[in-house]
Amino acid sequence: MMKETGTNSKKFIWRQRIGFGISDYACNLAYLMVNTYLLIFYTDVAGIPAASAAFMFLITKFIDAFTDYMVGALVDRTNTKMGRNRPWMLAGAPVLAVGMVLVFTTPDFSTGGKLAWAYITYIIFSFGYTLVNIPMGSILPTLSADATERTKIATTRTIFSNLGSLTSASMALWLIEKLGHGNQALGYRNTNIVFGIMVFLIMLICVASIREINLPPRTNQKTSIIKDIGYLIKNKPYMLMITYTFFLFLGYLGMFAAIAYYFKYIVRNEMMTSVAVTITTIVPIFSMLIAARLNAKYSKRNISIVGTLIQIWVFDHLDRRQQCGDCIPGSGTDGIRNGISFQHVFSMLADVADYGEWQSGRNLAGTQMAVNGFSIKFPVHVRVRL
Repeated sequence: MMKETGTNSKKFIWRQRIGFGISDYACNLAYLMVNTYLLIFYTDVAGIPAASAAFMFLITKFIDAFTDYMVGALVDRTNTKMGRNRPWMLAGAPVLAVGMVLVFTTPDFSTGGKLAWAYITYIIFSFGYTLVNIPMGSILPTLSADATERTKIATTRTIFSNLGSLTSASMALWLIEKLGHGNQALGYRNTNIVFGIMVFLIMLICVASIREINLPPRTNQKTSIIKDIGYLIKNKPYMLMITYTFFLFLGYLGMFAAIAYYFKYIVRNEMMTSVAVTITTIVPIFSMLIAARLNAKYSKRNISIVGTLIQIWVFDHLDRRQQCGDCIPGSGTDGIRNGISFQHVFSMLADVADYGEWQSGRNLAGTQMAVNGFSIKFPVHVRVRL
């Protein structure tokens, strides 16, 4: 375990919480921008057929499967003075920032050339996101050994995550219009230059602020992909969590993938996209404030189950009513659910990593987050394709 002077001081504890929290501000600023606007950018600005773009998203997920595992395995085998996770977060920051700009750039190519460009640049963006997000997920167990403190750290992360989503939701369309001067292609590119710079600087501050103080002991034990996956399969709590997060994000990210089209073509008011996404992201910030208190009385599992039931009710309600007037209260209700349950999901992932280490004698937090990260990123593109 790494020693750190003053690790029990309030100053250090809050530096850990906020320093780690802002990393998800950067990630969500990037990911929500891409997840909400990239498909409609491809079809309406770049002129790429919707079917070709959706198929590209699906194919690149298989490349993600490889890169996610590769980065997770490298994290598990990294031992530096900075820890095992922070070096990779630092390396991924410029790749993610540059990838954000490239995916929203439209070279003057043929349709086939633009599609090839989309493949290459989306792979770059996804790899940058993987370099940042996999170690960002596996670092939580190293920031504290206390389960309750992990929930508080995860709560701070989720608050900043929603602030990142809020920034993207509330500013994206406005910036695209202002920075494009009537040219949507230019607006998308310039907006992502601004966001990309923000992502890079925030990740630098994050890496400089946090410390990995609960590192597992170093091991020279030889391993392989088959052995690592075998350890994960034997970790039953982890297998339950990966199944849960798959379906949770299938609904959550699938909603964001479709929302821009819904308001543009069904409601006939594209600016309502920002309103709905803003409500979905700002409401959880308030409900997150009671999350830690709920955790003191109820288990993380039960809180997550209740949150899932609320999510199912919201989606079913909106599907049956199909009225724009229901979107606002529906978005607000789902936002309350996000705020209460999401950070418990991230906290439980850290807990099951500890259980896996106790069970197998190996800490596979990086590999675990790689597999879980793929299960989160894959469902939305399956839904878009369908």
